Amino acid sequence: MLTADKIAEKFNNSKTLPHVAIRVTQMANDEKSTMRDFEEIIQMDPVLVSRLLKLVNSPFFGLKDKVDSISRAVVYVGMKNLRNLVAVEGLRNIFKDERDDGFSRQRLWLHSATVAILSDMIGKRIFGDAREDLFLAGIIHDIGLIAIDQVAGEELRAACRLYNAEKKSLIECERELVGADHAEVGFKLAKEWKMPADVVNAIRFHHNAEKSQQPSSVSGIVQLAEYIAAKMKFGVMPEKMEPLFNHLVPHVKSMMENYKVIVRDLPAEMEKAKSLYSPEG
Repeated sequence: MLTADKIAEKFNNSKTLPHVAIRVTQMANDEKSTMRDFEEIIQMDPVLVSRLLKLVNSPFFGLKDKVDSISRAVVYVGMKNLRNLVAVEGLRNIFKDERDDGFSRQRLWLHSATVAILSDMIGKRIFGDAREDLFLAGIIHDIGLIAIDQVAGEELRAACRLYNAEKKSLIECERELVGADHAEVGFKLAKEWKMPADVVNAIRFHHNAEKSQQPSSVSGIVQLAEYIAAKMKFGVMPEKMEPLFNHLVPHVKSMMENYKVIVRDLPAEMEKAKSLYSPEG
């Protein structure tokens, strides 16, 4: 059986990791980083520069003036928003696959993008919280599934089949057949990559029903977004969804009309952000 540490180590040693995205994320959390620092690391990848400028000029940001340089992009959208764009670009390729035999990376990518968009919407509309970390936490919350798929793909697919057959939670099946669950693996990776503390905790606890999260915390918002995404058939496995955690039920009931509006508006928000998450970009 594999441990979370071993899976994270093997994944970190692979050649598929988004190293530029990880470095940019670390820089965004360093107050000493300058715009020039961002430009120097991003410009090492001309394809990334082209994609980022296309994204910054997309309807998702709705900027009036065309942005034609990394330094101007940072000025317009901010370092952390730029970090999120780089994270999306770095992750996009490792979520691609051709297989769909019980687990699909492409479906996981759509799920992750949906959770990221919902986390941003919930933060802003329900809690008046515009932190860029909400989007990052959403887009990367299931990175542990990618790591397990790469290191122990057959065991992960067996866990997915067991999850469907015996109605256990997915992470219980992962622990039984892989040896570790994706929340634990993702936590190890995010901590090693020096992600923001709120993002690390959201990854660690997004399937934890026992450890009550404040609805307004990054962890709580990601849990809420995951539930809504699954309810709207944007889950990792659309035919299965787990119930809303008990500690979040009173909050959702008290804000039901607001959440109905978010559900109504989600398709339009996803269309606006399509350039972010679509395979074609």
